[in-house]
Amino acid sequence: MQNGLRILSMAAALTLSATAGCDRLTQGTSGTHGHSHGGGGHGDDGGHGDDGEHGHGQDGDEGLEPISVTLFTPKVLLFMEFPHLVQGEQADFLAHFSVLATGEPVRSGLLTFEVTPPNGSPVNLILNAPRRDGLFVPEWVFKTPGEHRIRLLLSSPQAQDVLDIGSVIVHASSQDAALAADAIVSEEPPDLVPFLLEQQWKVNLLLEKVTLHSLTHRITAPAMIAPKHGTSAVVSPPIAGRLSPPSDTHFPRVGQRVEAGEILAVIEPPLPVTDAAQLLANRTWIKALELEIAFRKLDLEMKTAEIERAVLTATARLEFTQRAKNREEGLRLKGIGTDQQCDIAEQDLRIAQAAFEAATASKRVNDKVQTHLDAIHASAEIDFGISEGQATRPHTPIRAPISGVIVMSESVDGEQVEANAPVFRIVNADRVWVTASVSEFDLGSLTPNPGATLTLPAFPGWQTDILTEAGGRFVWLGTVVDELSRVVPITYELPNPEGRFRIGMLAEVRIATQSADEVVAIPEDAVVMDNGRPIAFVMLDGETFQRRELELGIRDSGYVEIRSGVVAGEHVATQGSYALKLASQSPTSFGAGHVH
Repeated sequence: MQNGLRILSMAAALTLSATAGCDRLTQGTSGTHGHSHGGGGHGDDGGHGDDGEHGHGQDGDEGLEPISVTLFTPKVLLFMEFPHLVQGEQADFLAHFSVLATGEPVRSGLLTFEVTPPNGSPVNLILNAPRRDGLFVPEWVFKTPGEHRIRLLLSSPQAQDVLDIGSVIVHASSQDAALAADAIVSEEPPDLVPFLLEQQWKVNLLLEKVTLHSLTHRITAPAMIAPKHGTSAVVSPPIAGRLSPPSDTHFPRVGQRVEAGEILAVIEPPLPVTDAAQLLANRTWIKALELEIAFRKLDLEMKTAEIERAVLTATARLEFTQRAKNREEGLRLKGIGTDQQCDIAEQDLRIAQAAFEAATASKRVNDKVQTHLDAIHASAEIDFGISEGQATRPHTPIRAPISGVIVMSESVDGEQVEANAPVFRIVNADRVWVTASVSEFDLGSLTPNPGATLTLPAFPGWQTDILTEAGGRFVWLGTVVDELSRVVPITYELPNPEGRFRIGMLAEVRIATQSADEVVAIPEDAVVMDNGRPIAFVMLDGETFQRRELELGIRDSGYVEIRSGVVAGEHVATQGSYALKLASQSPTSFGAGHVH
């Protein structure tokens, strides 16, 4: 028997029952691995052993191989060995515990060893710590034969669990135990690989239960994030000219969002030579006109001053002659004055009145001239652009054709730009395209409206399903094959609410071609190549694996379909599988005995 290992048939004398939440792998006897350990312990009816060192079982003289139990729970793996149980003889239970999540041994904590005898109440033995990393050794003396139930209650910082070993048979004598062991029919499977737990713990060996998966075969294609059609625009002026910000503000900045139709800048076109000469002549004439108006205004102001003095003089003289006339008329009524004096006073009054009316008329005319001159001056400023701020050339606005974010703006105020030269670039990345390149040799495997998953090198470990998780859609499959690369573009559209997808970003698309529902699958890490053939290592018991050749199928999301080689419910090695391959090539080196 290779390496002393034996796997029991279904006729094993020992019967074990699994509890809810536990997964039984093997049960029966195993060959001697050379384990040894210290003694000491308690029995269900008071017995206890000594502290001497001894082998696996107390029936070693008869050469009976110990019984082994391998038990999986969601948290731990238990591999326990114990001798064929005989009434009155001490039995040492070698309980090895591995943490499934890390592949490490249980290094600390309590273990309660609970025995329920036939028609009796449970009796507990508490071990305060493992004898060494990963190994608890409860010792027990069974004083009554028959069927006993055993439970292990593990309480450790690494894991807490309850493991129901089920029923064990305690024989009345060593002869009965030997007869029961001889009645067990054993057949050794091929390609066994011994790999002790101590070796498993060194490589942090991890196991995974073989289950059914729904897998989809996918084609991997390089891709790039691109703007959706119609969501990227380069803004250029329709004519050459001098560039200015809109409304004396500033140009939109890079990263600023703008709306469709918004004025981004204005362009002032240059004048032709003839127009420029005419503009210069007009400005010269306007300057001369302005100077002439200034002189006229000065002359008018001087005349206005003279007229106002004349009006004042005429007013004073009119008032004086009026008073003189009134005085002469008073004297004549008193008989003092003469008619001649009254006539002279009357004549002076008429002359003063005429002078006053002439002065007043001159003032009215002067005021009209002043008003007209002011109107001419104002008209010249409005119509002919006397001030530099009132340019005569038209300004053409440059508007945003789409809504989006400014990603390029390199011009400055006053810069001369050519017609159709790029001034701004606007990109709307609210929705983007993912365009991948598919080899023409894979076109035959594509389905209509194919699904795909997307990964980004910029975000390691991130992945999304384009059609379901990301809410995207299939856009189109190209109709032209590139002559050099022999690829065809395939495009998907994705919403981009978080701004994760940036234009020009590299991506990888895995396009679905065929699928398989509810098939046996294992992690790709569990598959090892051996002489060009894929293999995996299946755990038969806690320290024995079997090398299995595999027939592989669809690969998807880290799993591979297994068409033959393993079945659902078995456990395969994932992390540490390469060490098992080395062990399979030299089993004597990895299956040597170890001392407890």
